Amino acid sequence: MKSKILVVILALAMCFAFAGCSGNSTDTGETDSKVKEPEKPKVTSIIGSWECENIEVVDNGEKLDKDTVEMMFGEGVSNAFKLAAYDDGLAYVTMMEEEGAVLWSETSDKVYKLSQPGAESDTEDSGSMAAKLDGETLTVTVTETYLSDGVERSTEMIFTMKYLGKESRLIEGWDVTFDDHDVYAMSNFMVGGLCVEMDGMLYGDYGGDEWGEGAFTVAKIKEGKLKEPTVITENAKVSYLSIYDDDIYGILDNSRIIKLKDGKAKVQTLYEGTCYYMQVTKSGIYFTDEKNHYCKVDLDGKDKEIIIEKEVYYPYQVNAKFLVYQDDADGETLHVYNMENGNDTKISDVISYEPMLCGDYLYFYTPGSDEDLNYMCRVNMYSGKLEKAEQEALMFDYYVTPDNFSVAMGGFVTAEFDEWNKFADKNSAGFKFYPIYSNGEIWITWCDGENFMGPRTFGTDDEKSIGYSYVNKQSN
Repeated sequence: MKSKILVVILALAMCFAFAGCSGNSTDTGETDSKVKEPEKPKVTSIIGSWECENIEVVDNGEKLDKDTVEMMFGEGVSNAFKLAAYDDGLAYVTMMEEEGAVLWSETSDKVYKLSQPGAESDTEDSGSMAAKLDGETLTVTVTETYLSDGVERSTEMIFTMKYLGKESRLIEGWDVTFDDHDVYAMSNFMVGGLCVEMDGMLYGDYGGDEWGEGAFTVAKIKEGKLKEPTVITENAKVSYLSIYDDDIYGILDNSRIIKLKDGKAKVQTLYEGTCYYMQVTKSGIYFTDEKNHYCKVDLDGKDKEIIIEKEVYYPYQVNAKFLVYQDDADGETLHVYNMENGNDTKISDVISYEPMLCGDYLYFYTPGSDEDLNYMCRVNMYSGKLEKAEQEALMFDYYVTPDNFSVAMGGFVTAEFDEWNKFADKNSAGFKFYPIYSNGEIWITWCDGENFMGPRTFGTDDEKSIGYSYVNKQSN
């Protein structure tokens, strides 16, 4: 008999063993390894990693008893059948430690068909495999017909599967789910971390009348406007502002890491020396130094340690385990570094700038034929599929929100995620506006040395500059 699905072949082999050998046991090859369950998001489709928790076998209309099923599969059913499905329509099925690739497609609402890649038709196949999602339970049914003593028989194997979370075939152990706050935090970091809001106060670089002027300033946000501004540090450029444990951290003039205790307008210097790309975590303060090496100091700024001793750009820890960064020596491509074991995985093969994570995708752009022309790209962090827009687009900068993109294309163009590769079809002209900061309620835009705060997505209509000159004027 010829089957086009690896799993069906294995199922048939077990059926033959049962029908022809009257109960001879099958070696499961089961190991003691266990899958650690991550925190799981809500299950909405077959996409993800699944593990068997119950098996039923119906042979020619007769349901086999539990002892017989255990004799066929062994007592531990979790290793008997596993499934990992990805959004590119590919899945990997493991039965009795034998793995094979299958294609999956949704035939109706939460009902799925699985077939072997390259199969031309099911009409001559004696087997089939289908799945159905009910709540958070996936039921996979393998059906096979075969001849036994000249009589055609039919066997169904019904596997009840539990959801383990998403499994990446790109990076071992990757299962990162960003909430809205995480998306905004990474996007704010990638555009420079020039502002941050805490307790109704806006801290940040308020810009100036000319390129390069500015002041580290704090003001109250009231009725969509800034009130009672206070200059914290004159004529200084602040960047990579963030909040940790109710304190404000940042970098001044790329030369010192500072902290504002309890949000007060008094700067405490923690570390002096060239520094970029600062991120504060419970294990310390991370940044790149004068050699662009990825470093760490304690939360008090002491005990500097080099984590990655090579030129690193755009480094961002998406959780305590994984760091996304651009490897300058490897063609400016994106890598993921495992902070626990030091494993390093290349995830893009083109020049990659400003990675931003949302959902399953890490978005970035790669240069086009001109300084202001770029190609939007994305890589699926689970399937490993890398996509590049077919056409380059006028793009000065971009920002990812939980719901859409905002791209600086003269003015701002907002697009849904399914339009990620269609910015070449959108036109905008005028001043170069850049996204600076958002937390979902506040939207701050930079243009020609001035910063603007508006109520809509990086809008600049009817807003007043919050630049350095404006701060001075309001203070008088």
